[in-house]
Amino acid sequence: MKKISLFILMASISLASVQAQTVARKKPNWGMKVGMNASNIRVEDGMDSKWKTGLATGVFFNIKTGNKFSLQPEFLYSSMGGKNLMTTAETSIRLNYFSLPLLVKYQLSNKVSFVAGPQVDIMIQSKIKSMDGFETVTDNFRENSLYGTGGVEFWPAKCFGITGRYMYGFNNIAQIGATKLKNQGAQVMAAFRF
Repeated sequence: MKKISLFILMASISLASVQAQTVARKKPNWGMKVGMNASNIRVEDGMDSKWKTGLATGVFFNIKTGNKFSLQPEFLYSSMGGKNLMTTAETSIRLNYFSLPLLVKYQLSNKVSFVAGPQVDIMIQSKIKSMDGFETVTDNFRENSLYGTGGVEFWPAKCFGITGRYMYGFNNIAQIGATKLKNQGAQVMAAFRF
């Protein structure tokens, strides 16, 4: 029994070593993204907010896992929110997040890829803008938001691309009140690969 256990242990170590060497040969590429979000807040049993735009920027890493597939974690700053949420007054809610998408990327051709996966947003700060100015309302919203996201990437050159995706929020982001609020948005960004 000890010999079998020792054999399994040695085989596991050897396999892990081969896997590590294979992954080391497939170096991840990385880059930066900058662009914009168009977002709104979906209201359960009510009228959704109007769409607003915000900044989206950060870095991405692409790790090859096969001929056509790769993993693409991203670390982004993302400004979400909406306008005139449950009010007729001219107001704007800005929800600033640190976004962590973990995308599976399928390369359709040298220039076109599809991406999809989960995304977790971690709240940085929330503000409401009205005619009276800005008011910080971070405590009114939950610390995180969970999404499903999917989109397409187009790389006309090796070092430059354009990405677009849709993000659908699953969880209630309201910390107070009985009304359930959920994020959704679309994102378009220029990507620069190094």
